[in-house]
Amino acid sequence: MTAAVSAGSASAADTAGAAGPQQADCTTDGFCEDFESQTGTQPAGRWITEAVNCSGTGAAAVDSAVARTGSKSLRIDGKAGYCNHIFAGTPLTGLPAGSALHVRFWVRHTTALPAAHVTFAAMHDPNDGGRDLRMGGQNGALQWNRESDDATLPEQSPVGVSKSLPLPVGEWTCVEFRLDGPAGQLETKVNGSVVEGLVVDGTPTPDVDRQWLNKSGWRPAPTNLRFGWESYGSGDDTLWYDDIAVGSAPIGC
Repeated sequence: MTAAVSAGSASAADTAGAAGPQQADCTTDGFCEDFESQTGTQPAGRWITEAVNCSGTGAAAVDSAVARTGSKSLRIDGKAGYCNHIFAGTPLTGLPAGSALHVRFWVRHTTALPAAHVTFAAMHDPNDGGRDLRMGGQNGALQWNRESDDATLPEQSPVGVSKSLPLPVGEWTCVEFRLDGPAGQLETKVNGSVVEGLVVDGTPTPDVDRQWLNKSGWRPAPTNLRFGWESYGSGDDTLWYDDIAVGSAPIGC
């Protein structure tokens, strides 16, 4: 498939090969989503648009002007301030009980991650008091945040932040993570490479997962997956998501 015209400057990810970038194969369980079957401007089917507690100016839409493959993607118009949050989410059904969760998505955005805490993906976790496991950024770099105790991965020390990396602006980026609930482990990759600061391996590492592991017995079992924007201070952004894949085995970019 040929990539559609995209916002910002073109990159190798937009024009890889004469046939355009290719999706990784779906696993035998789980699901894939490229948004090509969406017929309206609002996410539909398995996708539910939501803004918990309050809503404002954030918006989610199916975009027919920007895509990594095909001609459609999920667009999020993210606005600063908690009540301007917006997400498009899907239940995590059809996966084997007790298996690790593998998620791969491609994301593109317009504005560098701010110093303030923001979230661009979240999962509801009944095993953690019904609070969210959140992926986003702080201090200009990618991070995970656990809503129940506000623990961050990596720790937000200068050394910890240096072990993460920014989310590139104006190009499609492949983000993958493996969440092994029974083992209480988490691994994150960006463009196929493990990010040192975004790993929980069960052994406390200063500036990385030591704070995270201060909470004993963390065994996540998320029930949904949501993409969007939630800002807890300053920070507007426009994001596009495409070629999402979810399963119980590694997927790849």
